[in-house]
Amino acid sequence: MLDASDAHIGQIMGLIRTSLNIELDDPDLDLFDTGLADSLAVVMLIAAVEEWLAWVLPLEDFDLDNFRTARRLAEYLESTGALLRGAT
Repeated sequence: MLDASDAHIGQIMGLIRTSLNIELDDPDLDLFDTGLADSLAVVMLIAAVEEWLAWVLPLEDFDLDNFRTARRLAEYLESTGALLRGAT
């Protein structure tokens, strides 16, 4: 997978901050291994991403690993083209 752009990583970190009330200093910090996020947080983050992009994440492509870090989520969303469709 390609590296996500810094701008998109920053947007995802901001989304995590506002939707989960988690302040990240490191885009590679694993939200699950650190205990900062759990399954409920993933559901909240999915809802926030879908609202932000006005797009439904495809369940057939769903992989929890894509939500472990801000960078991974940005890379996943870039790979789907979702960030080109509607992020502001």
